[in-house]
Amino acid sequence: MVVDFSFYRRVMEFLARYLGLGDRVFRMEVLRYDEVLNGVKVLVRISNLSGNVVKYCVVRFDNALSKAEPKCVDDENQAWKTYQETY
Repeated sequence: MVVDFSFYRRVMEFLARYLGLGDRVFRMEVLRYDEVLNGVKVLVRISNLSGNVVKYCVVRFDNALSKAEPKCVDDENQAWKTYQETY
Protein backbone atom coordinates (compact mmCIF):
# COMPACT_ATOMS: atom_id res chain seq x y z
CA MET A 1 0.00 0.00 0.00
CA VAL A 2 1.33 3.44 -0.89
CA VAL A 3 0.39 6.33 1.36
CA ASP A 4 1.36 9.89 0.53
CA PHE A 5 4.23 11.01 2.79
CA SER A 6 2.56 14.31 3.72
CA PHE A 7 -0.56 12.41 4.84
CA TYR A 8 1.59 9.92 6.77
CA ARG A 9 3.39 12.78 8.50
CA ARG A 10 0.12 14.50 9.45
CA VAL A 11 -1.24 11.25 10.90
CA MET A 12 1.99 10.58 12.81
CA GLU A 13 2.14 14.09 14.28
CA PHE A 14 -1.55 14.03 15.21
CA LEU A 15 -1.27 10.66 16.99
CA ALA A 16 1.97 11.64 18.75
CA ARG A 17 0.19 14.67 20.24
CA TYR A 18 -2.99 12.73 21.01
CA LEU A 19 -1.11 9.93 22.82
CA GLY A 20 1.43 12.22 24.48
CA LEU A 21 4.37 10.63 22.62
CA GLY A 22 5.98 13.91 21.57
CA ASP A 23 9.18 13.28 23.52
CA ARG A 24 9.62 9.63 22.45
CA VAL A 25 10.98 8.04 19.31
CA PHE A 26 8.55 5.56 17.78
CA ARG A 27 7.63 3.84 14.54
CA MET A 28 4.24 4.09 12.87
CA GLU A 29 3.05 1.59 10.27
CA VAL A 30 -0.07 2.10 8.17
CA LEU A 31 -1.85 -1.26 8.20
CA ARG A 32 -4.95 -0.17 6.26
CA TYR A 33 -6.17 2.98 4.53
CA ASP A 34 -9.57 3.48 2.91
CA GLU A 35 -11.61 6.36 1.59
CA VAL A 36 -14.96 6.88 3.32
CA LEU A 37 -17.77 9.40 2.97
CA ASN A 38 -16.25 12.90 3.31
CA GLY A 39 -12.77 11.64 4.20
CA VAL A 40 -10.53 8.69 4.95
CA LYS A 41 -9.96 6.16 7.71
CA VAL A 42 -6.62 4.68 8.58
CA LEU A 43 -5.43 1.89 10.88
CA VAL A 44 -1.92 2.28 12.25
CA ARG A 45 0.36 0.31 14.54
CA ILE A 46 2.62 2.38 16.77
CA SER A 47 5.72 0.64 18.13
CA ASN A 48 8.79 1.68 20.05
CA LEU A 49 12.19 1.15 18.43
CA SER A 50 12.55 -2.33 19.96
CA GLY A 51 9.44 -3.40 18.07
CA ASN A 52 7.12 -3.56 21.07
CA VAL A 53 3.66 -2.32 20.15
CA VAL A 54 2.60 0.79 22.02
CA LYS A 55 -0.90 1.16 20.51
CA TYR A 56 -3.09 0.41 17.54
CA CYS A 57 -5.11 3.42 16.40
CA VAL A 58 -7.99 3.89 14.02
CA VAL A 59 -8.34 7.47 12.86
CA ARG A 60 -11.20 8.79 10.77
CA PHE A 61 -10.44 12.09 9.07
CA ASP A 62 -13.57 14.00 8.11
CA ASN A 63 -12.77 16.57 5.44
CA ALA A 64 -16.23 18.18 5.57
CA LEU A 65 -15.95 18.93 9.30
CA SER A 66 -12.14 19.35 9.31
CA LYS A 67 -11.66 17.02 12.25
CA ALA A 68 -10.05 13.72 13.13
CA GLU A 69 -11.50 11.10 15.45
CA PRO A 70 -8.95 8.66 16.92
CA LYS A 71 -9.76 5.40 18.67
CA CYS A 72 -6.70 3.71 20.16
CA VAL A 73 -6.52 0.23 21.69
CA ASP A 74 -3.83 -2.19 22.86
CA ASP A 75 -5.13 -5.30 21.10
CA GLU A 76 -4.67 -5.90 17.35
CA ASN A 77 -7.88 -7.91 16.97
CA GLN A 78 -9.88 -5.15 18.65
CA ALA A 79 -8.19 -2.61 16.38
CA TRP A 80 -9.29 -4.49 13.25
CA LYS A 81 -12.82 -4.80 14.62
CA THR A 82 -12.91 -1.06 15.38
CA TYR A 83 -11.59 -0.30 11.90
CA GLN A 84 -14.33 -2.38 10.26
CA GLU A 85 -17.00 -0.64 12.37
CA THR A 86 -15.75 2.86 11.52
CA TYR A 87 -17.58 4.55 8.64
